[in-house]
Amino acid sequence: MIVCGALVVSSGSSVYTPQELAGKLVALDYGNGTAYAGLLMLEGAMPRAAVNTCAATADPAERFAGLLRGDFEATVLQEPYITIAEKAGCRLISTTFFHGTWVADGSVSAGTYAAFVRALTRAVRRINADKRRYVSYFIRDFPGNAEVEALRPEDFDLNRIRLKEPGPIPESEARWAWEWMASWGLMPGAFDVATQINRTVEREAHELASSPLAG
Repeated sequence: MIVCGALVVSSGSSVYTPQELAGKLVALDYGNGTAYAGLLMLEGAMPRAAVNTCAATADPAERFAGLLRGDFEATVLQEPYITIAEKAGCRLISTTFFHGTWVADGSVSAGTYAAFVRALTRAVRRINADKRRYVSYFIRDFPGNAEVEALRPEDFDLNRIRLKEPGPIPESEARWAWEWMASWGLMPGAFDVATQINRTVEREAHELASSPLAG
């Protein structure tokens, strides 16, 4: 999944561009991809000293409710809450995309990871062939949530639904991400590709997954 993160303000906000968020409070769910996406969007629009964030819950429904109450000026949302925010008249100030990545620990064999890669590849191909059919999964993931259950498949902007077949992790991207996070004090130590990425298992898994005998 190539996740879309949107920097959102309420309909009554005086903010129309990312630069106008300088010094204003932005709620981020620290430790999650949306928070890192938020920092990237803010950093691209202002000096770091002007970035003003606070810790917020990982629950998007609560962050959205806080935004509407005026607890903070902006927050970062993913689907289906981007669509909910738009339907409520909120403004998307900036959007970005980032990899949603699964991480395997040392106990996962190349064969097991290959099966995982094959399953993901098939899923990506099916969804990309008919995205509208599958956006209902966003709704299914929030059972009992009236805001989400009110959505219909036609409400979603399919340009925000992006999937890519899994592949090996590019070292340059992994290094940049690590060093960038370290510069924000979010990651300790220096990046070491030999300890951060098991290239042997990764290579064997992708070779097995792409084999004609894999099925």
